[in-house]
Amino acid sequence: MTSIVTDYILTFLHPFKTHEFLRESRENLKDKFKDTPLVIASEDQVIDESTSDVSGLNFVEVLSISWIMAIVNGVYSIGFIYFGYMTSDVLSESESLSFLISSTFQFETQKILISWSILQVVLFPVTLWFYAKVWMVIIKFFGNLFEFDGDVEEVTVQIVNHSMVTSLFLIVPIFGEMVRHFSSIVYLFAGLRKNMELSTLQSLIVVASPLFIFVLLIILGAVYISSLIAML
Repeated sequence: MTSIVTDYILTFLHPFKTHEFLRESRENLKDKFKDTPLVIASEDQVIDESTSDVSGLNFVEVLSISWIMAIVNGVYSIGFIYFGYMTSDVLSESESLSFLISSTFQFETQKILISWSILQVVLFPVTLWFYAKVWMVIIKFFGNLFEFDGDVEEVTVQIVNHSMVTSLFLIVPIFGEMVRHFSSIVYLFAGLRKNMELSTLQSLIVVASPLFIFVLLIILGAVYISSLIAML
């Protein structure tokens, strides 16, 4: 577990170096097996795990630590909601400011915000899984399109899994969630540049592709609705 946490933190601190190390380890392992003569393995022969396992963090490992960060963020959120409740309670006791606070609205809002915070924590693994699946499809598509020389599936998994270490930003109150979303793009870019070895332009195209797809869907939707209105 200690090694997993260490790898998680090192990837968070050095995304470009981490992906460069993964690529070099994969290439060294490939060269090693290429130069090794074919022999019949015996029971006494043991594969050196330190050289055979160069996949880095897997999804379950990343999810386990990231979920803890999401729980911490949820505790922050509920704490801030309670602080807001106490503040509004103080304001409601003030005769000059009590008209600003509605007790019914205050109670209902508090319940909704707390329920939403808990729901975010509970559904965090699902959202992280969905994030991984979407980006795997996108990166594999562009990896094949740009004729990546290697195992596209393996490298794609590495890039996506290691981009999820940005969940560490969730321990930062208030702005952590926003920073996490923006920084994940940078971590994906690091993997595309250093692990898949795409050019800067190609990497930018890949990370910006969801935005292009979103804009395209809006345009197509607008055209479709306009055509329906014109037919009426």
